Amino acid sequence: MAGGMIIDMRLQPQDTQKSVCMSPLSHVSSFFHSFSDVFRQTPFSLLFCSLTGLLAGIGLSLMTDMLQLLPGLMILIPPAIAMRGNIYSALVSRLGTSMHLGLFSPTLKKGSVLHLNAYASLLLTLFLSVVLGFLAKLVAETFGVLGTNYITLSGFILISVIGGLISGFILLGISILVSITGYRRNWDLDNMSSPIITSAGDMITIPSLFFAAVLLLKLNSYNAKIMGLLSPVTLLAILIVFVALICTVKGLNSNNAELRRILFESIPMLFVCGILCTFAGIILDMELDNLMAIPAILVLIPPFLGACNALGGILSARLSSMLHIGTVIPKQFPDKLVAANFTVIYLLSVAVFSFVGLITYFATAPTGTTFPGALEQLAKMLAIALLGGVLCTTFLNFAAYYIAILSFKFGLDPDNDTIPLITSLTDVVGVLCLLFAMQIIL
Repeated sequence: MAGGMIIDMRLQPQDTQKSVCMSPLSHVSSFFHSFSDVFRQTPFSLLFCSLTGLLAGIGLSLMTDMLQLLPGLMILIPPAIAMRGNIYSALVSRLGTSMHLGLFSPTLKKGSVLHLNAYASLLLTLFLSVVLGFLAKLVAETFGVLGTNYITLSGFILISVIGGLISGFILLGISILVSITGYRRNWDLDNMSSPIITSAGDMITIPSLFFAAVLLLKLNSYNAKIMGLLSPVTLLAILIVFVALICTVKGLNSNNAELRRILFESIPMLFVCGILCTFAGIILDMELDNLMAIPAILVLIPPFLGACNALGGILSARLSSMLHIGTVIPKQFPDKLVAANFTVIYLLSVAVFSFVGLITYFATAPTGTTFPGALEQLAKMLAIALLGGVLCTTFLNFAAYYIAILSFKFGLDPDNDTIPLITSLTDVVGVLCLLFAMQIIL
């Protein structure tokens, strides 16, 4: 009996120590098991986001002549990219929520959830593209961007709408394809749709804007041949504004309550987002000479902002769905489940921003557009991407949470508000974080 007690006394500290040692491993294992769907489904979409963002960055670096030829055009690029991501990420987020609620059906028949959301997204694309044209011209004039008289208000509207419609139709097709495929394969769209749409928007919008800018130059060259009449650019802009207003008013007065709800909730929020993103554009425009001096950073901007937006979209979509189904209750401070989601986003951010820095380095090193000093190039690129990315991730974690719960408390649909607002805020903050990281590292 005594011997047994001695044995028990000796084993107890060892068992306790083993339990203490195993507990953290158990928690880590449980954490990764709980979020296995995120870690399984998001890497591909984030990889796709980074690679297509790199292509967009290369495309942006090739537009330097156009940016110098049309001063002020840079102001339009961030809000145009963000608006496409805002509209179509919100689209797939709403569709993802409808799948969680059992309302989705893979058909485009009139009256279906898919048809309704597709129609609403095209209306938003048309109307907000006109708004962005006005905002870009207003900001260019307000901040006194040199040479903005070359691009008239009609020119900004034409570039914004033509580029918006081209990229909008393509993104709508991608959104429908992703949604139907995800529905049939039982994917969770919250984990993967936003990065895919965001990256596709980055890759498609820049060439679309470039095409629209070339069209503007062609039409401007034709102006001198028209005497006593409005220029073709002005005529097209007037027609576009008229059609956009008619279609939007018709949508707002539709008999379909859900369509009216999407438009009434989305338009004010997207308008605010457009204002925010034009500030990102003016910041980049003011730093354009410095960015052109280090073209590698110009290439880095789209994949960096794309990764920020993709991570913000993933978190926003997850929070929106959790609020809808009741697994997250709006509170003043994030609960353990929300904090766990924050941790997931941090882990993903370290991986994705490291990858973004790496691929940007290898894409620009052969052309000699990276920093001076070959041995320091990779380290500096990685440091800039990681420092800027982690800073921006910290912002988007808390911003996404509080925007989602405030939207939910006021009876709005977080799918319509959280992703657009967090994307636009992330664009502004992401640009500032990237420039801050440049100042620190360089």
